[in-house]
Amino acid sequence: MTIRARHYLDGRWIELTVRDGAIGAVLDVDGPDETTSDDDWIAPAFWDIQLNGRWGHSFSSPELTVEQVERIVRAQGPLGTARLCPTLITAPDDHLLHGVRTIAEACERSPDVARRVVGIHLEGPFLSEKDGYRGAHPAGAIRDPEMDLFDRWQEAAGGRIVLITMAPERPGSIKFIDEVTRRGVVVAIGHTAADGPTIRVAVEAGARLSTHLGNGIAATLPRHPNPIWNQAAEDGLCASFIADGHHLDIATLRVLARAKGPGRTILVSDASPLAGLPPGTHGEWAVDPSGKIVVAGTPYLAGSNQGLETGVRNLQLATGWDLADVVATASANPARLLGRPSPRLEPGERADFVLFRREAGGFALRQTCVDGEVA
Repeated sequence: MTIRARHYLDGRWIELTVRDGAIGAVLDVDGPDETTSDDDWIAPAFWDIQLNGRWGHSFSSPELTVEQVERIVRAQGPLGTARLCPTLITAPDDHLLHGVRTIAEACERSPDVARRVVGIHLEGPFLSEKDGYRGAHPAGAIRDPEMDLFDRWQEAAGGRIVLITMAPERPGSIKFIDEVTRRGVVVAIGHTAADGPTIRVAVEAGARLSTHLGNGIAATLPRHPNPIWNQAAEDGLCASFIADGHHLDIATLRVLARAKGPGRTILVSDASPLAGLPPGTHGEWAVDPSGKIVVAGTPYLAGSNQGLETGVRNLQLATGWDLADVVATASANPARLLGRPSPRLEPGERADFVLFRREAGGFALRQTCVDGEVA
């Protein structure tokens, strides 16, 4: 396969060749100087560190199968994503054990799934139990952190848990953060009612990310201070954002992303288990006619129905950042957070890239290549 397109970093024309699943060569070539909306551009494929399922299947379900994991993971390719973190939300212990064990089995059975799954993200169950702050997480399964419990999950996952979101105000949290950080697991703060001093202590203990900042929080807050501003102001924290057009309005996204800057901003899809389903009520959750996913009978959001392409487009609209900086929020930045090499368009790298066009200055995904194959 040979691709001719503009390089996302500087707009120069390149010819990229794929051989045996890797990038074989990248050559500068001649092309029109004037940029048009018909020009193809090329960039590293996305890394999505928070997605919960698809087509009615949840990674947290006690009925999750290996086949479902494989289908969901492979389905991210056409959405632009080559590397991902299957995410389990708050659930009973046996459900979480089943979920992480099934994901591990899928990785062991299918080498392509293993390459795409960079690790598992636990969003809970060590979250705030308060209404609003816990979002769509079931109150009955929320609990205080326990290392023995985490160890059971990590053993069942075959060591694949790389990210955990928690509320640092829960008893035992700071000690827990220190311990799992020492083991190489990234700790994120989310679904939290913590005050400023508690957030600061959590960062000192090793917390490095705010999970979907601006969401998973009470609808009514003090003007200041509150957990949003305290996390936005904490330079030790990166922040992930769900820029699907429902979770954050453009003005809020602009302010919070500017507070973090291009180097500490990470886009996530937070894809709901209902992603890809038609409008209607599906159990406890529902898809409304606009595509927004909510807790059935309420206006409360329960994950997203959009891929990262939408987030890239909305973040660029909100911030006006350079294309390279915006693309990095969905590729290099999450890779760096997880301690992985930044994806690059260089010989020898895995052939994971997206082709897109900049229609009206935006981002329109055309094609994804994952491990050298068109998705």
